[in-house]
Formats: sequence, structure tokens, C-alpha cells
Amino acid sequence: MSLERIDIEGTFNFRDIGGSPTSAGESNVGTGKVYRSDGLAQLTDRSRADIRALGVSTVVDLRDVGERSKLPDALEGIDAELIELPIFDDRFFPAKQLSREEMKKAAEETGMDLSDRSLSKIYDLMIGHFGTRLALAVDVIAQRCEGGVVFHCSAGKDRTGVVAAFILTLLGVGRHEILDEYSITSQHLSGGFLENIVRNFADAGISGNLAETATAAPPELMAKTLDSIDAKYGENGVEAYLLDHGMDPASPEKLRRQLLTPADVVAP
Repeated sequence: MSLERIDIEGTFNFRDIGGSPTSAGESNVGTGKVYRSDGLAQLTDRSRADIRALGVSTVVDLRDVGERSKLPDALEGIDAELIELPIFDDRFFPAKQLSREEMKKAAEETGMDLSDRSLSKIYDLMIGHFGTRLALAVDVIAQRCEGGVVFHCSAGKDRTGVVAAFILTLLGVGRHEILDEYSITSQHLSGGFLENIVRNFADAGISGNLAETATAAPPELMAKTLDSIDAKYGENGVEAYLLDHGMDPASPEKLRRQLLTPADVVAP
């Protein structure tokens, strides 16, 4: 499994999700097709050239409109289609900051208390209320992965982390490897990323306890999230959950066909 970040200037958590073996041991997740990242607002000419060299033809931005408008992706010169697919459906970080009274009213109308931005609450809300958005993200990546795709949010760990975990699960990667792939983010986001967010956090779509919310990727949190899905949906919990929320039934097979390689084939 490749847990190393790719040195894309202006990013801290850009990496290939490939390289993992499947649980059956007969195939590996191929590399060079699907990438995950933190925000792409600070790309330079050099990093844009590096992304072009990776063959990326689609960028999927999972952030809300409030995040995108303040820190738009700097994709000029990259021949890639930008797809804006806010996982939180523009509710967490809307175009206009909501007052406390407006947030209270929205919570009463939707059953979602968006005032609690702790990590555990964010994951509970994501799984409990935004399954259709997660399913759509998986569909888009399945449709575009052959041509090279990068998906990202602000830190590249929560929304991006859940989507990556879902894709790897559909590909048959074991839980231990998925948790390792998720939790390595905390190492990539230490130091420079936190300093950068502290300077710009008001525009980054990250709030609450900054050090925890911006950089922490505890494996037990992802394990709890996936276990809760399995407990409700059974052995193939993630696939059943996504299908229940509108995923194209063809998407898992598309991902497997495009991304799995025989185990005896050495990745480039």
C-alpha cells in the first residue's frame, strides 16, 4: 500500500488511493488513476504541471459553496473538468453565514443540528443525512476513474476520507488497510498544514477545535463509522448503504474493472 503523499506544491495531503491488496489476495488496487487531496486553491504553475503529468482529467470538489467561493480551486491551465459535488449539500458552509437563530430554525426543519462541529458529530451527520451525496460521489468517480480523477475537500480527510474508504471497501480492500490509509492523513496534516489553516481558517471551511477538526484522523472514528453501517446493512454494508441511497448498481463493477489489477502485476 502506498501511504506516501505526492509532492504537489501548494497541497499537504495529495496522494494516490491505489496500491492496496484486496482481502482475497488475488488483486491489487491499481495506481495512477484515482487521487485524493486537500484543497487545491494554492496550486502553482509547477504543481499544475505535475497534476497534468499525472493524467488527471476530472477534479471533484466535495466542499460547500462557502468554502469554494472563498478558496476556489486554482486549476487554470489544467485540462480537467471541475465537478462541484458538495457532500454536505451546501448546508455546513453556505454562501452566507447563518445566524444562531437561523441555524436553530434550520435544525428544527431538517432534524440536523449543525452547530456541533465535533468530528464524531460531523461523521454521524454525514452518514445519517448525506448518503445520497456520498453515493453520487462514488458514481462520479466510478464514471471518471479511467481518465484520471482527483477528489478533495478542505483538509482531504473527512469527506474525502469517507469517500476513499467507501471506494476501497467496494474494491475489496481489508478494513485494516482502509484504516491505515485513512489515519495516515494526520501525519501529512501536521506542521505546515496546521500553520496554514491557522492563518486562513476563517476561509477554509474548518471550525471548532482547530487542531482536532483540521488535522485529526483517528482510526477508531472511521472504524466506528464503518461498523455502524455494517451493523445496519449487513456483511456488504457499505455497498448496501450506497445502493440504498441511490448509487448506480453498476458503479462497484465499474470501479473493480477499472482499478483492480492481478496481484502478480507490479504497479508502475
